[in-house]
Amino acid sequence: MLLGCAIFLAIGQVLVGPPHRPLPDLPVVATTALVPALIGVRIVLTPGAASAVCGAYLLPASMVSLLVPSIPPPPLLLVPAVVFDLALWLQPAHLINLLPRRFVAPRQTHPRVTRVRASTAGALFGLVLALVEPPFRLFLGGDPNVWTEQGVALGAVAAAAVCAGASGLLTVRGRAA
Repeated sequence: MLLGCAIFLAIGQVLVGPPHRPLPDLPVVATTALVPALIGVRIVLTPGAASAVCGAYLLPASMVSLLVPSIPPPPLLLVPAVVFDLALWLQPAHLINLLPRRFVAPRQTHPRVTRVRASTAGALFGLVLALVEPPFRLFLGGDPNVWTEQGVALGAVAAAAVCAGASGLLTVRGRAA
């Protein structure tokens, strides 16, 4: 199932292409990367599903871009996916266990995914992607006049807002007729 979502992610990224400017490219790339990961999370309901989908896409995409220099490298999706998974699944009891005290067992093994938790995770995905992608594109030879601070800030806000809205749909329950 996660490999199917990774293929869906690859199709979306091939259709959209790498970002060339902050607006509208950053929100579009973030949304087309997050939706397949959200589908994988919704179906599997396991921590790390979004990172698995992005990782399963990034390995072959990176290898292809290394072997064929005319194909640009894929966006940096793994760090935003890990942040998304942490924000979606991490419980406060897990953070308490990091303290040098006794072990405290978490109350639930899988926290209930609420709309606020999902929207926050989605907003963090869009924000982190918008923060790591522009320096990467500049490193690859992008135009510094296009990737200005104001443009990147607007692109980051737009990507965070769009991804928060898309992630909020993760918690919507369907009704059987």
